[in-house]
Amino acid sequence: MMTRAQAVAIATAVQQVRPEWDHPGILAALHAAQGMGSPAEVAAAAFRLAGDLKARTPGLLPKPGSHWRAPAEGGPTVSVIATRCGEHPAHLARACPDCAAEVAGVDHAAHAADLRRQLRATPKPPATEADARTARKAAR
Repeated sequence: MMTRAQAVAIATAVQQVRPEWDHPGILAALHAAQGMGSPAEVAAAAFRLAGDLKARTPGLLPKPGSHWRAPAEGGPTVSVIATRCGEHPAHLARACPDCAAEVAGVDHAAHAADLRRQLRATPKPPATEADARTARKAAR
């Protein structure tokens, strides 16, 4: 039996593969399919279904199909789904020119130095309750 935490984790991961599938729909499909195998088998079937670009919905998961069969040994092991950039969906994630251009103009050393200055300027909270009482008395 699949726990709620397992179902949510699997649904979240499946949605990363197929972002057009909604999370509640994936959860419903996992719940409907949980009697068809162990949580690991249901998760594997969900990922095989997500890898099938003809599958328009996760609702096919509890139905019989090739997603319930492990690939033959020596079969393909890499996804054919092209992962898109989360910020610029017109580009592939691994080669997004817009993201590369945004990062190219950033002075990382200056940004890190600025963050360090801000952290040093932030007052530190009292270490103990006694220190907090002393600070409150001093502030009066």
